[in-house]
Amino acid sequence: MVKNQFDTKIVEWMSDAGGEYKSKAFLDILGNEGIKVSQSIPYVHQQNGRAERLIRTLTEKAETMRFQACLPPSWWEFSLDHAVHVYNRTPMRCLEWRTPHEWFTGERPSIERLRVLGCGAYVFIPSEVRENKMAPKAELMVFLGMRSRGKGYIFMRRPNNIIFSVSGRTSVVT
Repeated sequence: MVKNQFDTKIVEWMSDAGGEYKSKAFLDILGNEGIKVSQSIPYVHQQNGRAERLIRTLTEKAETMRFQACLPPSWWEFSLDHAVHVYNRTPMRCLEWRTPHEWFTGERPSIERLRVLGCGAYVFIPSEVRENKMAPKAELMVFLGMRSRGKGYIFMRRPNNIIFSVSGRTSVVT
């Protein structure tokens, strides 16, 4: 992706030697691409300080959002995705008050689709999904975030806590 989309090359890969990236196949791929492999000493988080601090920042943001939204602990991935989405659209002093998204892609991000995690929203239900012709055309659902690919939203449909995904063209009133 880095080579194709950003016309650049990865020079060095650093991990914390925790075991996630130690498979022979993965190390062979890196070696064949000419990527230098560096590893910090296991359990010495200070050597990987910036990454560890970012992980902690995102985890704290995600947990706060999850608690505020009253989502069950098993749905932590939605709050983490939303925390990363918000973080990437927040201006930073170290980037000369640009956002990480803008710094990485070169285009200013739009925040017009930004919503509060866990807020209620009336979502249009397509006729193919409705129980019958007399069923309501919209339902109150809980907002869980944006879809990672394409423009769309993810909702939790109660009472069974079913994931309901809609396209960005669908009317959503929050």
